[in-house]
Amino acid sequence: MRKGQNPAKAGVKAHQPAQLGIATLVYIPVLEGYFDQSLEIFKIHLTSVRQNTAAQFDYWVFDNGSCPEVKRELEKLHEAGLISTLILSEHNLGKTGALNQMLAAMPNEWICFADSDMLFRPGWLEACWKINQSFPNCGMLGAQIIFPDWEVDKGNTQFRQTPDARFVFSQEKAPEWIATEYCRARGATEERTQVYREMLLDKVRSIQTGAEAYLGGNSHQQFLARRDVLRQILPLPSGLQLSREQDTYQDRRIDELGYLHLTTCVPYLYHMGNTIDPEIASEINRQQAEEGRAQGMSKAAHKPPRGWKQNLLWKGLARLSRIPWSRRLLLRLYNNLYEIFSS
Repeated sequence: MRKGQNPAKAGVKAHQPAQLGIATLVYIPVLEGYFDQSLEIFKIHLTSVRQNTAAQFDYWVFDNGSCPEVKRELEKLHEAGLISTLILSEHNLGKTGALNQMLAAMPNEWICFADSDMLFRPGWLEACWKINQSFPNCGMLGAQIIFPDWEVDKGNTQFRQTPDARFVFSQEKAPEWIATEYCRARGATEERTQVYREMLLDKVRSIQTGAEAYLGGNSHQQFLARRDVLRQILPLPSGLQLSREQDTYQDRRIDELGYLHLTTCVPYLYHMGNTIDPEIASEINRQQAEEGRAQGMSKAAHKPPRGWKQNLLWKGLARLSRIPWSRRLLLRLYNNLYEIFSS
């Protein structure tokens, strides 16, 4: 039988979601071999998201069938408040299968998805907001250039032909360092690296704001979109655990629905993969050091005034709580007060 009244009925307000939700999928079936450093890399990713996102946000993690050790680590991060919502799956539902569940559940107006091995850099969100404010009908915004997307030339076909004088279209090669960094992170061959260095990318510039973006060029590893746009492309095909064709289905649907798919001209994310790249280690170390200093300042700011446990009432209650019979009496008093105030 129910005894007393649930305190939640006393007008307690429910948590309201932030405008922005950031989500990732974690799949680490073992902590050896290919996945030896994957948990550490996810924690670096998490630190970079929290440090470099210039807005309040909810952080969602969908664990897609990881081993028990990883699930326990995720639960600890959730208990520490670093993960807002944690979903644990016994089985691997496939990347797009897990995305179907998570994207459909997230209540945020804007949703950012990123793979759990993506390093976020300062300014990523500001750059995306500027693009969204500068170009009409934005459907999906990316903060990292994915060169293979231009090889299949998907997205924005109608916008490329617009006569609107507010926008200037051009073609250009990406700066050499961007192509080099992209290929190094993915272990691409020198031949493939040279292809991307020579590739012509479609670019658009807003006359009014000066904002620039590449057309297309970002797909499954990270994207930012409005919730109402994402709901229009769900469900994604989900027959395989990992499939590039299924991953990029969303790009084709965005174009078919008439939305723009735009990417920042500078990579605000870096693909860490499954090992720590020596070329990026200094950037990671710098971000972690800055995060450590920020946490230290936060703890100092919230530290209770010195001597708050030294008053007579606190000392007396603390002493009584260490005596078995008085501890039982205090607990009984607590329960009685609860029933009185909750009735």
